[in-house]
Amino acid sequence: MPRTHQQNEEIRAATRTAVVQSAIRLFAQNGYAATTTRAIAREAGISAGLMYHYFDSKESLLRAVFDHIMAILNEAFTAAMLASPPNGQTAAVLRTIFTLLAGDAPFWTLFYALRSQPAITPLLAEAFCEVTDQLRLLFEAQYRQAGYADPVLESYVLYSLLEGTIQQYLLNPETYPLAAVTERILATVPQPVHA
Repeated sequence: MPRTHQQNEEIRAATRTAVVQSAIRLFAQNGYAATTTRAIAREAGISAGLMYHYFDSKESLLRAVFDHIMAILNEAFTAAMLASPPNGQTAAVLRTIFTLLAGDAPFWTLFYALRSQPAITPLLAEAFCEVTDQLRLLFEAQYRQAGYADPVLESYVLYSLLEGTIQQYLLNPETYPLAAVTERILATVPQPVHA
């Protein structure tokens, strides 16, 4: 009996996901430049020719990897923001980031490995900057709302604390005092005013 359209679409989605997951593992393990599309296809259990049915180039696959990672983060950030008052969104997003960090260090290791590879920089630098700017602008808005004299500078300082915390934790997750650092950083964020 031939497969239905829905079954074909499910197989196609599963194969695409397998290719993206394989690329994520290999890009993190071997680096983007050293990872071939043939190796990704082999890891995903498909032929190299079939992989080009899903992604027309290694660059388009890299974009899919980036989009996959950002979808995971955006879903978590959106849930945190919707569950908090507008003037509490910065703390909610920070707490979410640190919770995700503690719960899935390999994901963040991958994120930072991808972001720092020289071969990836020309391809995704603009996209990474947009993500950074969106987060920093959220911080800036809360500092501005709280009446800080220089909300732009405060947002850069907070973003730097966030980046530094993530990197330090990834270097030594067994001994880094993530919970204590999280609370100290959250203490620097303007607190929501409850009516």
